[in-house]
Amino acid sequence: MDLRIRLTLLLALVFGATLAVAIGFLLADVRQAVLDELNASSDLAITLLHGIVDMSDAAGSESRLTKLAGRLTHDAAIRHLRFEVTNNAQAAATASVVLRSPKNGAPDWFATLARPDPTQLVHAVPYKHGRIMVVADPDDEVAEAWRETKTTMALLFALCAGAVGMVYIFLGRALRPLGELALALEGIERGKFAARVPLIGLTDIDAITARYNHMASALAQSHAENAQLAQRSLKIQEQERRYLAHELHDEMGQSISAIKALAVSIRERLEGSDASLAERADTICDVSSDIYARVRRMMARLHPVVLDELGLIAAVETMVDEWNTHHEDCFCGFDASRDLPPLTALALISVYRIAQEGLTNIARHAEANEASIEIKLGTDEQGASILTLEVSDNGRGVDPACLRQGLGLMGMQERTEALGGHLQIDSSPGHGLRVLVRLPLTMLIETVRLTD
Repeated sequence: MDLRIRLTLLLALVFGATLAVAIGFLLADVRQAVLDELNASSDLAITLLHGIVDMSDAAGSESRLTKLAGRLTHDAAIRHLRFEVTNNAQAAATASVVLRSPKNGAPDWFATLARPDPTQLVHAVPYKHGRIMVVADPDDEVAEAWRETKTTMALLFALCAGAVGMVYIFLGRALRPLGELALALEGIERGKFAARVPLIGLTDIDAITARYNHMASALAQSHAENAQLAQRSLKIQEQERRYLAHELHDEMGQSISAIKALAVSIRERLEGSDASLAERADTICDVSSDIYARVRRMMARLHPVVLDELGLIAAVETMVDEWNTHHEDCFCGFDASRDLPPLTALALISVYRIAQEGLTNIARHAEANEASIEIKLGTDEQGASILTLEVSDNGRGVDPACLRQGLGLMGMQERTEALGGHLQIDSSPGHGLRVLVRLPLTMLIETVRLTD
């Protein structure tokens, strides 16, 4: 249950308790008002009856009292009262008069709470031969009180419901920045630092919002600086690798070629005179050729010349062909979009290195018999153009929670982040592993141009 609903329910309980107390006081006042009204009518009638009884006792006429009680009971002008004349023999039996059941339109619960105690509604006026019972009937007063009270109660309920609704709306507006903060923090967790949360005018929440916005700005600046540093580092690294490749080609290649040439010359001179030395010269030629082949492979790993000459697709195809040549137990397929736009040197070498590291990890850890590399153009959720690189295998896989961030994965992550992209690893035990890299083309090209 979210904070908004919990606070609203808490305030609704407070309002409900307050409403119950207010209705309790209101019903107590209604009950007292009904009793006061009935007592006023009864007191007036009792005062008049005492005067009449005194005159009747003096005249000795009981029949007049009986007729008078009948006329008073059926006279519409006298509200709430009923009269009964009893003799002395009936006095004990009529000491408690049963009131009529309410038929006044008020609900039973209200009539039960608003009607006074029956003993408070019966009064006796004694005379010479018996008693005159004055019975106050509260039905009309209860009905009138209900007509007045139900409007008050409805108003109270409406006010409480309106207050709860206003509190719910206000809490929604007041707590909205907290939801936006949660989404923004989730974005920061995914590496998105552009989201900002607006201020709403509440001091406490605005203080948190301002601190978050400052933090997001600092993180965005730091991330941009780190990306530039990573790009520079990668550039320097690739420049050093290119320099080493050229040095190996120019210095060691020439030296090995010279050694091989000398060995061939020695073999030709000794071919007819000393067979053992000629054989050794042949061995030197073979060793020189093997060393030169190894040096060429080292140069290709340091800096693939085909990447500069023929482009990314051709370079990855060459790498895949060499992989299939040296890994007969695991075939690697390759699929790519042939309409890639011209990419910067950093983008070319970074994509190549990520694919290369992916194949290296498959060879070391996957125990797979099939692998694949895909390079495609596509769009992200916002419709921006992206380049996707996917390296997958059908090997033993691994639980992502137990995946160790080795140097290989760290290098892939650093290259991806340096290009403003996102790296995703999907795997499960027994179902292989997939490395998916998404690189924003437009943003990447603009970033590289600014830093060149």
